[in-house]
Amino acid sequence: MYKYHIEGGYDMKLFCVHYAGGSATAFQFLSKILPAELEVISIELPGRGKRNASKLILNFEDACMDLVTIIKKRVDKEEKFSLLGHSMGSLLSYEIAHLLQKEKYSLSHIFLTGTKLPYQFENKSLIEVSKRNEEVIDRITKLGGTPSELLEHPYFLKMYLPVIKADFHLIGSYKYKRKRKLDIPITIINGKNDPLANNDLGKWLQLTSNKVEVLTVDGGHFFLNEQKEFLSKSICLNLKREVSICK
Repeated sequence: MYKYHIEGGYDMKLFCVHYAGGSATAFQFLSKILPAELEVISIELPGRGKRNASKLILNFEDACMDLVTIIKKRVDKEEKFSLLGHSMGSLLSYEIAHLLQKEKYSLSHIFLTGTKLPYQFENKSLIEVSKRNEEVIDRITKLGGTPSELLEHPYFLKMYLPVIKADFHLIGSYKYKRKRKLDIPITIINGKNDPLANNDLGKWLQLTSNKVEVLTVDGGHFFLNEQKEFLSKSICLNLKREVSICK
């Protein structure tokens, strides 16, 4: 887990959950552009980053519980906080929100980026895909965001491909279960050229009894680095009641 420290007090914590193959560093840029009152805490699954020595997780429910444990160590039930997840991280954030709401934690907002509806992630075939290097690389290439020369580099194949394959397996193990609606505001932000995105407001409204906002920006699936300012403004606008400097 990375904590990007800014001097001064904090009004709220923002826990960030990375995409498949990513790590806590995926959201490092946010600490530099978000107000000091918002503490950016980027968390990561085992087998990468500072948790590189730990065994990779292949089961979705186990991954959720792993991250929930980390979050619960950092917040009290009465303490307001928010979640941000991209792609696989958005699905993890959605399911984590259900677990934390059930335990009556004070989750204020969920930001889901590079995402589709939770039940659209259900795809058992990804477990078989995760066993074939060429197919995994082909899918990564089609999503964009990763230079082709990097995908062919021996270091990438040795160090990063196993992590991506494990995450594909993890997503493939996901089984959507109908449950009580969330009572938490949700903001969806997707790239206009993202082939995986779902921006159907009506469908998203079925998942929470609170408000939903669906936004689109220029870019593809990995638009984060191109839309840093837009993302930070969206976070501030939605958290302005809790984070004083955002007002």
